Amino acid sequence: MLEIVEKYVTISGEAPIIGKPIYLIRFSGCNLSCVYCDTSIKEQVNIVLTEQDLRKEIVHTVKKNPKLAILFTGGEPLLEKRHNILLKIIKSLSASSFYIETNGSIPLLDLDLPNCHYVVDWKTPSAGNKTGFALENLDKLRPEKDCLKLVVQPSDLKWIKNIINKILGINPLLSIFLSPQWGKMDLAELATYIIKNHLPVSMSIQLHKIIWGSKQRGM
Repeated sequence: MLEIVEKYVTISGEAPIIGKPIYLIRFSGCNLSCVYCDTSIKEQVNIVLTEQDLRKEIVHTVKKNPKLAILFTGGEPLLEKRHNILLKIIKSLSASSFYIETNGSIPLLDLDLPNCHYVVDWKTPSAGNKTGFALENLDKLRPEKDCLKLVVQPSDLKWIKNIINKILGINPLLSIFLSPQWGKMDLAELATYIIKNHLPVSMSIQLHKIIWGSKQRGM
């Protein structure tokens, strides 16, 4: 059974598909506890579906909007047995595009699915986690499909420069997005830092919070 916090159609708020209509499915539970986590409801279980039922719901929702992408997020969507179940769903719905937002601590099992894109977080020091990034994922990520995202505040900036060099030394064509922590770093400050330091990255923002605010959910 798949434990879900919430699911709804919305506009993607973050890279790499910022601004794109998506069907967001937020799975319950996470193996990390980040200081800056903005998903206080991540442990709630408000919906429980079988693999078959979730597949049917995705098909029904996408039928209304064939261009709709599906976003699996959390919490951490790739926890334990759920990891294989989600990959089975993605494989069976090959006409749809899926994006998996994962926290970077879990080894990825299948990077051959052409309709699956991994958005992998690399937790910065300000996240306060002892669990590190699963380095075995780094050279497996596909530059044409997957990306890395780092959520930063000013105290992370020196660390960021070193880690970007490390990432690109292993996977030189991989897209990297930097996103400012909400309420901790000004958009202009991060943009200026990227420009002045000639960083080979793109900047992401949390568009959904700009549109609807940081408290509203289900939109």
